[in-house]
Amino acid sequence: MLLTACEDPNAVGLELPGSTPLTTEFKDLAVSASTIQQDSLPTTGRNHFLAGRLQDGALGTVTARTFLETKISGDSIPALFTGAQLDSVVLFFGFDYTYGPTTPAPRLDVYKLAAPFDERTTYNSSSSIPTSTALLTDAPAQLNRKQFVRQRVNPTSTTDTTTKRVAVSVNVVRLPLVKSGQSTAFTTALFTALNTPGFSQATLDNLLPGLALAPSANYKGGIVRFNRTSATRAVVYYRAGKTKQPEVLINRTYTIRYGSAAPASSTGQPDPNAPRYFTQVTTELGGPLAFLQSEADSVASSRTNGLTYLQEGTGIATKLYISGLKELSQQSNIVINRAELIIPVKPYANVQFAYPSQAFLYEVNKRNQVLVRDINNQSVDRVVQESGFSPVSSGNAAIVRLNDLSATNKYYSVLLTSYLQAYITNTLGPKPEGFVLTPSPRLLSTLVTVRANGDVAAVALGAANNLTLNRAVLDADNIKLRVYYSRL
Repeated sequence: MLLTACEDPNAVGLELPGSTPLTTEFKDLAVSASTIQQDSLPTTGRNHFLAGRLQDGALGTVTARTFLETKISGDSIPALFTGAQLDSVVLFFGFDYTYGPTTPAPRLDVYKLAAPFDERTTYNSSSSIPTSTALLTDAPAQLNRKQFVRQRVNPTSTTDTTTKRVAVSVNVVRLPLVKSGQSTAFTTALFTALNTPGFSQATLDNLLPGLALAPSANYKGGIVRFNRTSATRAVVYYRAGKTKQPEVLINRTYTIRYGSAAPASSTGQPDPNAPRYFTQVTTELGGPLAFLQSEADSVASSRTNGLTYLQEGTGIATKLYISGLKELSQQSNIVINRAELIIPVKPYANVQFAYPSQAFLYEVNKRNQVLVRDINNQSVDRVVQESGFSPVSSGNAAIVRLNDLSATNKYYSVLLTSYLQAYITNTLGPKPEGFVLTPSPRLLSTLVTVRANGDVAAVALGAANNLTLNRAVLDADNIKLRVYYSRL
C-alpha cells in the first residue's frame, strides 16, 4: 500500500537546491515481515561464550555449549621444585550476565575433548568437537559468591584511613575438579606430567586438548554468559619446597589458559596465540516457529499474532519484503531525498532479555540466502551500506539502531536514502527478493571500516563482537519505509 502526500521540502528539512516550485512527495511503503532462522553463525573468539539451557515460552528451548582450547602458561611447573605435592585443581569461569534465574545454581558438565582444535577448521554456532572423559557432571555453578575485602570508610578523606570489612560479589564460577586431599585418574596424570621436566604444549594436548562446558542433561533453568576475563583459567594448586630447602613447603600455582584473549601489552591488540573457543547454540522451537526446519523456511507475522522476532546468538531474524519498491522504481525522473525504515518494537513483550542495541540489513534471495558481490576479486556479503557511501561498496554497513524513548515507545530505524536511489536507478546489480534484519552479523570484517573519527566503527564492531541472547519482539504490522522524493 502506498500513502502519498505533498509537503514543503524545507518543512521536512530536505534543503533542496533552487527555489520552491519543487514539491516533495512522501510515500509510506508497506512492509510485510516474517520470522526466519539463520544457521552457522560465527561464534569463535567473540567477547562472550555461553553455557546452559533455557526454556522460553515464546520461542522454545535454547541450549548453549562452549568448546575451549587449552594452552600452557609461563608459570613455573612443579618439576622445578623439590617434593611437589598436589593440593587441588580448580576451573574458573568469569561471567557478567545470566539469562533466567540465578537460583538454584545452574548445573554444568565439563568434558575433556577427544582431540585438539583443528587448525584448518572454522568453527561456528553449528559446530561441535567430540568429547571423551567427563571431568565433572551435574556440578553447581554458584553465581552469587562473595568475598570479604577491606575498604576505606571515608574514601574521599585525606586524613581518615579507617577501613571496614565488606562483602563484595565475585562474578566467577568456581568448579573444583578435585579438592585438597582428593585425586582422580586425570588430575593424577596431569600433575605427574607437570612434575616431569620437559612439560610442553604437546604434552598438554595429549592430556587435555580442550574442554567442553555444557548444561547437565536435566537442567533447564538458564544460560550463563561468560566473558573474556583473566579470571577464566584452570589453576593447579600445589605445595613444593625451595630447591635448597626441601623441608620448607610453599604454596604455588600453575595456570592452564582457556577462554581468555587478553590484549598483548605491547600492541594493545588481542593475542594471536590466545586459546580459541566457540559456542554451539541449538534451539528447539515451539509453536508456529517449529516450522523453521531450514534457513529457507519462514513464518509470516500473520501466524504469530502480528509479531516477528530478532535474537542474537540463536539466528532468529526478521525477513522484510517492501511492497511498492517495484512501483516506485518504475517512475521516471525522481530523486530520493530521504528514506527511513521504521521498525516498531512491541511494548512489554520482552521479559528476561535485553534488547539488541543494533542490527544489520542483508539482501537475500527467495530462499533467504544472503546475496554476494565481487569487490577487489573477493566475494563479500551484500550488507546494505550507510547512506552517503556507495551502495555497492563494502565496509560501511548501515547500522539499524534501537531508539529507546520510553517503555511504550521503542523502535529500530535506519536511513536508506542512498540505497533506495541506487535501487530505483537499477545500479545495485541483481535486485534482492527481500532483506533480512539480524543482530547477528555473518562476518565482522565486512561491516565497517575505521573512519576518521572511528566512533561509528568502534561502536558497530564492539557491539557486533558480543555473543548474547538479547532479543526484540517487533510490531510487524506497523513496519514501514517512509520515502520523501522530488520529481525533476
